Amino acid sequence: MKSLKTYNMDHDVVKILSRQPNKSQFVCRAVRRLDHNISEVSPADFSTRQLLAALHSRSEISAQLAGCILAELTD
Repeated sequence: MKSLKTYNMDHDVVKILSRQPNKSQFVCRAVRRLDHNISEVSPADFSTRQLLAALHSRSEISAQLAGCILAELTD
């Protein structure tokens, strides 16, 4: 079951949320992690685009892989 709630947030938090495709899911996941004191990060916590962008920024990947990732990110 879901409920619609309104909360006041700092501007930097609103900016973070504006980059998320599913804001409700992002907030629910973050609150649950805080409630359970979960501090480790899992690759499943990130979208495919975020993972690809992080991989593309690495210096040790080949030019071919970088090109493929860039092509996927620009679609």
